Amino acid sequence: MKEVANKETQSINLNFTDILFAVLRHLLAAFFGFFCSRGLVLEKLIPFGIGLTGGVNAVYSASCAAGAAVGYITVSGYSFRYVAAILAVAAIKILLHTTLKNELKPIFSAAVVALVTASTGIVMVREHSLDIVLAVAEALLASGYAYFVAKTCTVLIKPDFRLTTVELSSLLIAVAALFTGLFSLTVADVSVGRVLAVATILFTARFGGVSVGAICGTALGFAGVLSGGGTNVLLLLCFGGLIGGVFLSLNKYAGVAAFLISVFVSVSLIGTVDAVIYIVEAALGAVIFLCIPKNIGIRLSVALSPLPEHSTLEGVRQAVTMRLNSAADALTDVSGTVEQIARELAKINAPDFSAVLKGIEENACKGCSLRVHCWETKKADTLSAVLEMTKAVKQKEPSPEIFAPEEFKGRCLRPQNVGKAVNLKYSQYAARISAENRIDEVRSVVSDQFSGISDMLRDLSTELETEQVYDNTAAGAVINTLKTLGYNTVDACCKIDKFGRMSIEARIKKENISLNKMTLMQNLSLALDRDFDRPSISEAGNTTIINLTERTVLEAEIGVNQICSGGKNMCGDAYNYFYDGRGKLVLVLSDGMGTGGRAAVDGAMASGLMARLLRAGFGYDCSLRILNSSMLFKSTDESLATVDVAVIDLYTGRTDLLKAGAAPTLVRRSGRTGKAQSSSLPVGILRDIGFDKATIRLKKDDILLMMSDGATGDNTDWINTELNAWGDGSAQELSQHISLCAKRRRTDNHEDDITVIAVKIHKAY
Repeated sequence: MKEVANKETQSINLNFTDILFAVLRHLLAAFFGFFCSRGLVLEKLIPFGIGLTGGVNAVYSASCAAGAAVGYITVSGYSFRYVAAILAVAAIKILLHTTLKNELKPIFSAAVVALVTASTGIVMVREHSLDIVLAVAEALLASGYAYFVAKTCTVLIKPDFRLTTVELSSLLIAVAALFTGLFSLTVADVSVGRVLAVATILFTARFGGVSVGAICGTALGFAGVLSGGGTNVLLLLCFGGLIGGVFLSLNKYAGVAAFLISVFVSVSLIGTVDAVIYIVEAALGAVIFLCIPKNIGIRLSVALSPLPEHSTLEGVRQAVTMRLNSAADALTDVSGTVEQIARELAKINAPDFSAVLKGIEENACKGCSLRVHCWETKKADTLSAVLEMTKAVKQKEPSPEIFAPEEFKGRCLRPQNVGKAVNLKYSQYAARISAENRIDEVRSVVSDQFSGISDMLRDLSTELETEQVYDNTAAGAVINTLKTLGYNTVDACCKIDKFGRMSIEARIKKENISLNKMTLMQNLSLALDRDFDRPSISEAGNTTIINLTERTVLEAEIGVNQICSGGKNMCGDAYNYFYDGRGKLVLVLSDGMGTGGRAAVDGAMASGLMARLLRAGFGYDCSLRILNSSMLFKSTDESLATVDVAVIDLYTGRTDLLKAGAAPTLVRRSGRTGKAQSSSLPVGILRDIGFDKATIRLKKDDILLMMSDGATGDNTDWINTELNAWGDGSAQELSQHISLCAKRRRTDNHEDDITVIAVKIHKAY
């Protein structure tokens, strides 16, 4: 019974709230109708009340008509004609609006208003000698205003309130007509309409940019002219909106100062008697603008930033993905073609041992009387003797003939000549074999590089096409917000991944301005109505790069400790970790072969190159292929290193563990410890290697432990015990504890570099 009563109470409260807001909306429509109907044009025409009634949604036509009727009665000598017109327009709208499609309603509204206004105007021409030209002009003004109001009403119901340039212009024109009823409202000769117009122009220029400020200034200036203010008002508001918009993009105080200076210069050039009044009005409007809370501007900056055409953006993205796919296919074809041609050339140009035998016969046996006997009758024995001598050549013996069989040495008339020929021809043959092998290795590495680059391009294409959406409207809001904060913004990019999470990358000019991360986070969160994390800031050339992602559910505490083998200064282990800008923490650990400088070079190259490729957004497998081919190609000596990668999604806790010859990774989840280990080879040994992969899910209080083989040795049981027993210590304390214990437990008299990376997962607040 209580649950039923609670539901009924909630329903009553909800209905009351809906009714209250509905009443307020109707009162607002009546208020707008009243002021529009008081807007005199050329001191004779009053078209905007009829236009507003015809342009608003049919739901509010009656309310708007009531307000406009009151306004016409109080201001017009022909109130009956205008009241009749608005009642006719409202009735037609209410009766026929359901039969029209949304896209036809603006045209229908304009046509109805034009017909009604013109017909009632013609009647007044006969009775009061009203000029027919003015009647037609009034009908056209009312019709045009109805069209813009109808266009505005279609965009006001947008859920995200993001407008195109045409829609924004319609909204500003519709608002400008409301000021015609305010321009004549004065207090001590100061026009309330012009004061509010100045504040509106400054506001739109500040949060919408130069173009929006210029449009608003032009619309309000034209409204001032129509209401009888003369061209002076048009010049002041248009010029002021343009100049203010230019300087407001830098700083609001600079923009206000520039606007006031432009007003002062304009009235000085015009020489009007109302110069002092115009300056006072501009100053009062500027004060009102400065008093508007910044939060309001940031929230409305999305609406004031014109929405770009999506078709163009989609076309560009589609063109880019097609080009990337074409380039990837071309590189794949190049790799395959190189391999195929290499195989065909190998059949033609492969070193032939029979050519070695022919060369020995020509060099050593030419003119010998036993040549036919040795190379035809005793050919098998001669070949056997030559093969024995080639073994001596391999061992770098200076006189290979002494290793020939006794039978051969007994019948050969020129053993020393044969030995020299074998040494020369077989050495050339062996050198060519070695060169062919090296060329084949280089060709294979180059082919792998082509294939790896092809995979990278395909990954980028897939990401552009399916995994991310680029929100240019949000990017415009970011630019406006950063400009509001005083930063000279170059550009911005807002990406939304397939899970609906947004990330921001903005570039600002490097200047001597301090960047407050908390202020950036708060203002951008407010502007885009999303909860962002503190930004990461980096520098590139003359620009500063700001990256933000939506606030994650989890956060990671990282601790790293290294101990160099034998107290040396150089460590063969290398590590990197970074946040990828999409809510993922990426950790890379590499162990170079051996210890000392050579191992340090290999480990640093493997860790650094893998981290750089992953940071650039390339896939794990193609990054490994590029790294492996680079290690193979780095030098003629053996060069290898392990690769251990952990990728933690801080939104979901999903963790991908990828290993190439790496030591085991230990994970404590829900108080229990498990192990992920690898059976794959390190990079730099063979062409075709791959990651061993495992996926786990981490949550609050779980611990991930990545280690080099110097820490694990042959046994990880003791690490399991230590990890299970670990309490509330920090991640840094845990990494130091495990590495020191590992050093203490080495009993094989073989020191190795030790690296331990500990990651503790916490709930983000």
